Amino acid sequence: MKTHDKGMIGELAVRKSLLEMGYSVFLPEVDNEQIDLIIEQDNGQFRRIQVKTVLTQKTSTSIEVNMLKYKNTGRVDVVAIYYAPKDIIAYVPYENQHSINLALTTGKNNQKKGRKWFYQYERFPEFS
Repeated sequence: MKTHDKGMIGELAVRKSLLEMGYSVFLPEVDNEQIDLIIEQDNGQFRRIQVKTVLTQKTSTSIEVNMLKYKNTGRVDVVAIYYAPKDIIAYVPYENQHSINLALTTGKNNQKKGRKWFYQYERFPEFS
């Protein structure tokens, strides 16, 4: 699958999800500003969303997306991670991390402490 096609599938899935949650969704006219979608929240605030589509797991228990090119740009508020094999989406507030790693299942060592779980981010985050 072409990279562009993969990205479009993820963007469509995220748009559908956000519309079902009741958000107004806006699309940038030009696709070169690191912003895939913009939503308006109930309080009138706008949030910039970068969509990442993941087709394979990084390990047997987790997925990872590289965010280096977005670090310190101030252009992204939320990263919407669409995991295509399970048709699920995580909405992670972006805090300038170089990558985002989310666990899908428990590892062999049963580690829970310090892990970020995909299911914890299935709702769009609230901002104050």
